[in-house]
Amino acid sequence: RWRRIGTMSDNVLALLRKKIDDERRALSEHLASGAAKDIEEYRRICGKTEGLNWVHGEIVELEKRLDEF
Repeated sequence: RWRRIGTMSDNVLALLRKKIDDERRALSEHLASGAAKDIEEYRRICGKTEGLNWVHGEIVELEKRLDEF
């Protein structure tokens, strides 16, 4: 039973991590291309990126803890 739950949670976390990575990449490319229309958009994207980076780190830590079980 625990193995099944671990595998399911691994899949969910991997999917979440991929979605976060995709969004971080898209935001980074947007900024790198100079497409931010003004400083407010630039700041908003930087804030989103910071939040996504934090969530990504939390997911990685959770995956490590789950691997210990």
